[in-house]
Amino acid sequence: MADTLFTFPLTVSLYDLDARDQVSCANLFRYFEETAMRGSAHFGFDLEWYRRHNHFWVIRTMQLERACAPRYLDALAISTWISTLARVRSDRNYLARRQRDGRVMARGIANWVYVDAQRMTPARIHPEIAAVFDKRAEPALPPIGKVTLHPETPARFEHTTTRRAQFYEADSARHTNNAIYVDWLEQAIYDALRAMGYALTLEDDAPLPWFYRHALEYARPALPGDEVQLCTRLIHCGKTSGVWEQSLTHASHGGEILRAVTTTLWRDARAQLVPWARVPRAA
Repeated sequence: MADTLFTFPLTVSLYDLDARDQVSCANLFRYFEETAMRGSAHFGFDLEWYRRHNHFWVIRTMQLERACAPRYLDALAISTWISTLARVRSDRNYLARRQRDGRVMARGIANWVYVDAQRMTPARIHPEIAAVFDKRAEPALPPIGKVTLHPETPARFEHTTTRRAQFYEADSARHTNNAIYVDWLEQAIYDALRAMGYALTLEDDAPLPWFYRHALEYARPALPGDEVQLCTRLIHCGKTSGVWEQSLTHASHGGEILRAVTTTLWRDARAQLVPWARVPRAA
């Protein structure tokens, strides 16, 4: 791992926290993306290098597991390294540890595609990059070739929502940022649970879904102003867990934007697991 390893020290800010004072999965995605950019720059390939060569990277698939949520002022060490490098793609891995005790907070793996900025098509990875990153190391998670949905499997519950991609959600690449989709996916699960009759509240010790695992495959970007449709299907329930399949499409022509599989756990404010049967229903 040492050949391509880069570690970025980061302290959790107040604005990184959600309503339960925890760093969300979307913000962990942001931490990982920033670490990837800094890691690339550390080895000589910064943003200006990519702009001079008219190339950039896009994420094809991303998988994240959140073992424990960082809290305010936690000092983190975000590590990233390359496990595979092919003709136009590379697997980049991520590991977030809390510095004071070394506890693993989250891990992830992303398959990045090298793109020609003028043609907007995959391009052969530049020889200078290949010379530095063509190393082999163990991945943080098993790589995912693709995210497979099972529309033929009867859903325990299905819910569809629509929304519009906003200008403030776009990044410097001028399309909806990868982490924004995680917020959309999680909100759609909240919406589905409310439609199922569950009373979701931040009061006292009420249980809420804990987003443990996300696996996403991006097909094409959503641009500011696009109306999108998000279909959310609960396909499996454990005692405290749920597995959800989600597909995001353009509302106007049905073109696929992404598909995802998310695993949730019911947890209370003390991080104790709660069975589905004990989750309060709306009056």
